[in-house]
Amino acid sequence: MSTKEEKKEAKLVKKNEKAEARAAKAQAAAEKRHSKEYQKFVKDADKKNKKLQAKAAKDGKPFVPIEVPEIDEFQSKREIKAEKACQKAYDRYVKKIEKKNAVTEKKCAKKGKPFVPMAIPTYEEFANSSAAEKKGGKIVLAIILTILIILLVYFMVMFIKFDYNPFVADEETTAAEGTPNVYESYVNPHEITTTPDYSIADAKLYLKQVLSDNWQDLGYSSDPSNSTISYSNRMETINGADCYMFTCGGKTYGVAVKLSACYYSNNGDYKPLTFNETDIIFPED
Repeated sequence: MSTKEEKKEAKLVKKNEKAEARAAKAQAAAEKRHSKEYQKFVKDADKKNKKLQAKAAKDGKPFVPIEVPEIDEFQSKREIKAEKACQKAYDRYVKKIEKKNAVTEKKCAKKGKPFVPMAIPTYEEFANSSAAEKKGGKIVLAIILTILIILLVYFMVMFIKFDYNPFVADEETTAAEGTPNVYESYVNPHEITTTPDYSIADAKLYLKQVLSDNWQDLGYSSDPSNSTISYSNRMETINGADCYMFTCGGKTYGVAVKLSACYYSNNGDYKPLTFNETDIIFPED
């Protein structure tokens, strides 16, 4: 096994270990919350049963207590609601994958290429991964929105308080000559430089390197960097950056015009890709 393959395998193992650790932590938190909600349910049920028993004895009617299930069979209202939402999300996700597989199968059949369908995860796999990821995404989105609101309020206050004072030239005169003082205009000695917009050819080389470094993580059976990389004759704005859009091996990629980032389309979202900084396949100028 080459050094590059060993690094990739170690990276994948580390990634899986982190995912397992996150899943275990989330499972422990869920069990703790479930236990707390169950104890509250038992406490409330005991209180209600005492009242019902006293009332039944007073009215001379048989006492029918509220049943308390085992902790493993108990589901709180929050858990029932969350499970229904997760089931709906899973059903939508499965339909989306099946639709994509049907389209891909037709294209492969038309071009005479083998069809490799996207794998559909089980409900348990989806609930333990995507649901948690969406929850984390909502938290991040809420934080970003809060920061944006704070910045908007700040700039509005600064705009209201801003007092425009136009520049007035110094008209003081010297006693001897009786003429206005003259001052030299300020000149910035520093040259302003910006990152240039690279060409489509440069962006294609950049994408070729990224594919060579990440093809296994992207799900390819072999390195697609030597395959045809096609420019889609369009640009999109991804994470605030204008990107050239390419296709290669049935996947869509975006490369920033300033070569600051590279993204690939994954179920409607754009995920960033990076260099491994090894085995550079094109020389630097």
